[in-house]
Amino acid sequence: GYRNYACADTSTNIVPWGFFIGGEELHNNHHAYGTSAKFSTQWYEFDLGWMYIRVLAALKLATVRKVAPQVRFDRAKAVPDLATLQAVITHRYHVATAYARSLKAACRDEIAHLKARTAAGRHADDVPTVGRMKRWLQADAGTLPEAERAKLAEALAKSKALATIYSMRQELATLWGRSTESSEQLLARLQDWCRRAESSGIPPLAQFSLQLKRYA
Repeated sequence: GYRNYACADTSTNIVPWGFFIGGEELHNNHHAYGTSAKFSTQWYEFDLGWMYIRVLAALKLATVRKVAPQVRFDRAKAVPDLATLQAVITHRYHVATAYARSLKAACRDEIAHLKARTAAGRHADDVPTVGRMKRWLQADAGTLPEAERAKLAEALAKSKALATIYSMRQELATLWGRSTESSEQLLARLQDWCRRAESSGIPPLAQFSLQLKRYA
């Protein structure tokens, strides 16, 4: 299947069209927004169960209580505020997926440099593929098998850029995991994250920071 959202589990959407089991084919979407009555979230996805619900609602036999919130961006916003923070937390799986996609090119370039530095192609298998690095960026470190964590640590030790990209991804995850901190404390963390991303010397990371500020 495929994944629209980097959830903390391995759920996938089997196909974009939920016909045979009433929309459950869109399981990754469901895990990202567990309380939504509508499983489809992309324009090309179809959820038969949602069609049944809409028919029942039209007949006053059902009430739709909640659907997945739409991701919105405020292109005029230059500084993250409390609304930005709330949007980032609400759409955390969307943010995590967007991060992995945005940094894919930077990872690809750095991995190419690592391979080029490997003398005569020896130990080339120790350099991760772009696909593997993307999976690592989408996953929480605690969910990786021990062997994968070892390979990740080895790759990060060889590349400052990859280490920065990965550590910044893990820091983002703490924004929606620190339930004991106040909104003001979390906002300060988000603002500091954006400042460091923009001064990291990694253009795609700086560009992602500009996009992150626009969540509304």
